[in-house]
Amino acid sequence: MGIVALNWIGPSIWNRELLFWGAVSGILHGVYILCLSRAYKTQDISYVYPIARSAPVFVPAFAWFLLGEKLDSVTILAIILIVTAIYILHFDGHLIRGFRNLWQAIQHNDLRWAFYTLVMVVSYSLVDKKGMDLFQIHWPDQPFVNGAAFFFMEATIGFILCNLYLFSNHTKTEILGLWKAEWLKGLLAAIATLGSYGLICVVLQFESVSAVVSLRQVSVLMVVYWGCWKLGEPLGKQRLLAGGLILAGVFLIGH
Repeated sequence: MGIVALNWIGPSIWNRELLFWGAVSGILHGVYILCLSRAYKTQDISYVYPIARSAPVFVPAFAWFLLGEKLDSVTILAIILIVTAIYILHFDGHLIRGFRNLWQAIQHNDLRWAFYTLVMVVSYSLVDKKGMDLFQIHWPDQPFVNGAAFFFMEATIGFILCNLYLFSNHTKTEILGLWKAEWLKGLLAAIATLGSYGLICVVLQFESVSAVVSLRQVSVLMVVYWGCWKLGEPLGKQRLLAGGLILAGVFLIGH
């Protein structure tokens, strides 16, 4: 799909600098997927998840240092509110106890893959911002084409790396059997990824990467409320509080 899309978009928009950042992004995304898979395989999700979701805490500092990005006090407050909401949801409202358990896990468990995942998220966020800024400089009048082009380039490289890893560690029979059983879910996930991260690439041309990375955490709240609506899970005070904090953060970033 990525190769077909890139051929349709055409080679005229590419230059060496864009090719470089697109290739780096693809490598980082591919390594991210592998690190996240390994992290979930080796440790409990209750330890891996809050570490992997901590990117909004670190991206602003690196964006300021590497990209010269400056944030006003309102945006900083919005990021703090959104990150706090994510931890409230994950720790079921018990922030102090949750962080204490996480710190003990960091001291005693092998969580290196979770931290590798965090490093990859911070890294590809900064690289993608750099790539989309270049697109905006060269072709400011076609933001959606720019976003699609960059997404397909990094996704093609990233998933080629993932497939090479899969075929080197699993038999062809295992992979084809899983594909026959789950191909529809895989196709739907691919379409959803195109729509979601392709849109992120579009937005990165106009907004700070710190704000965009923070707003991505809204997806966690959507999943939680989907569980309440479709699965009958209890809403609870913690989820209401987290929802209010995230909505406040989104409002502040939007203004």
